[in-house]
Amino acid sequence: MSKLKQKSDFNIDAASALLEQSLFAPSVHCSYYSCFQLLKYTIKDFFGIDYETQAVNISTSKQKTHQYVVNYITNELKSLTSVIESRDFKRKINDLKQFRVESDYENIEISFDKGNEAFNKANEIRSYVINNFNV
Repeated sequence: MSKLKQKSDFNIDAASALLEQSLFAPSVHCSYYSCFQLLKYTIKDFFGIDYETQAVNISTSKQKTHQYVVNYITNELKSLTSVIESRDFKRKINDLKQFRVESDYENIEISFDKGNEAFNKANEIRSYVINNFNV
């Protein structure tokens, strides 16, 4: 098993455990990273672009890593499914990323509702990726 895929699985499990302990802000962080790591793994496993090549592509594209990964997947979804499905996916992952930014960097309280919403959104994204990319 891929170490990155394993980390993705660990992070969604950690998000669940943190929610149970009322540690909402770190649960959001784990929810997001479980998706990001799974997307990076999907680019390798489904699309055949190894991690070293991904790093080179990120560097030459002048995009940030997270932006590159999300854009790569959503662009591929346009050709594999539809523009509407691609947009819906991108909106969900960007919403989750925004939750993570608020959780990690903003001087605001992260409530049960926000933590739970992030966890549910992460599970939606993960299910979609696992089912559609056979990872």
